[in-house]
Amino acid sequence: MKRAGWADLGADCWAALCLACLLLLGAGSAWAHKGSDAYLDVQELNEGTPAEGRAPRRQRDYRFVLAVAIKDLDLLVPIDANADAKVTWGEVKAAMPLVLALLNEAANTEPEPQPGPPPAASTSPAGAPACRLDWQPGGMDRRSDGAYLRLVAQARCPVGQALAFRYTLFKEQDATHRLLVAGRIAGKDLLTTASPQQPASLLLSAGATPGAASVAGAAAAKSDGLWSVLGDYFGLGVRHLLEGYDHLAFLLALVLPLRLGLFGTQPRALPQAAAPGRAGDAWWALLRTVTAFTIGHSITLMLATFGWTQASPRWVEPAIALSIAVTALLNLRPVPWLRTDALALLFGLVHGFGFAGLLLEAAAPTGLLPWALAGFNVGVEGGQLIAVSGWVLLAQPLVPRSWYPGVVVRGGSVLLVLLATWWFWQRVS
Repeated sequence: MKRAGWADLGADCWAALCLACLLLLGAGSAWAHKGSDAYLDVQELNEGTPAEGRAPRRQRDYRFVLAVAIKDLDLLVPIDANADAKVTWGEVKAAMPLVLALLNEAANTEPEPQPGPPPAASTSPAGAPACRLDWQPGGMDRRSDGAYLRLVAQARCPVGQALAFRYTLFKEQDATHRLLVAGRIAGKDLLTTASPQQPASLLLSAGATPGAASVAGAAAAKSDGLWSVLGDYFGLGVRHLLEGYDHLAFLLALVLPLRLGLFGTQPRALPQAAAPGRAGDAWWALLRTVTAFTIGHSITLMLATFGWTQASPRWVEPAIALSIAVTALLNLRPVPWLRTDALALLFGLVHGFGFAGLLLEAAAPTGLLPWALAGFNVGVEGGQLIAVSGWVLLAQPLVPRSWYPGVVVRGGSVLLVLLATWWFWQRVS
């Protein structure tokens, strides 16, 4: 028998180490598919034109409601004072002055300066300078990934003056954090996103004065039009998939045993797929399986987003973890009559409810919801294509190695089962 040389042993260890790191990246969080997001709702309070005979309005009133995850705020302000991982309302109240001071600096409006002499000083209903926010506690929200602190504020701005929102929360702590913005201003639905890293403020309402359009620079075009909604939510979909370790783990479990015949290897279809025999069988199995998963999660994503069906995260999240474990177990003990594409379709229906969580919590206006759904779904498919392509390019050169079936396929499947079991236990406990 030929003994493995040092080169083979080194490749063996390298592959096992890379796979273990890949699988354990998301092991720290039970709600692994949910990234760091905050939510802002903006409403114009005195929308419409004044009644006949009344003087034109000189000011517009806006109401802002911001929801930020407690676990995220704890990175900036010591909310969990005793570090017991259980934040109480008393701890939140004790930290509230620091939180409000932080938000007044890192999440506030930026009005466009008016040409000519400065207008008379005015204040908002909360007593802050005109067009500036003075955040106040608004209670707590429960979302799919935990508790959120809700804050409210109002702004009173001169008519015709542009209104922009500057958001720099978590700029130094989390480059992936996003602010999801929805609302209605000047008779138009608003749906967009903002990143703490973007250089320009987010334009909420374009001004009617000559210099007003300069306030947000390139961000001005971002807040108008259906194409901007499609683009924003396409990016969210890609990010949601690539940062969703449980979704990535399920895709990995599906494609782990696949041999595509690249780099001189012998093609072989998935164990649960039709028996191989032609060079194109493995490629057809991959296409059919990924397409089935796409169809499955697209169906439930659409149904849940439009409110035609509902699913509680209390069972969806454990079911997603269970889907990973079952698929990985089938790599270890294939069932001849069970097709992988049918399995992908079934579990895709479950994963679709997980994808829908972000869209539902973003509270997109009804008129823009179809565009947000389309952009988000295409983005998820883009992220899925990136993930599967990356795995194919990484794994296929290693397929000829004698240790590949045992170390990568079987060893990887065992690790996926263990990881999914851990996630399942966290999500039901």
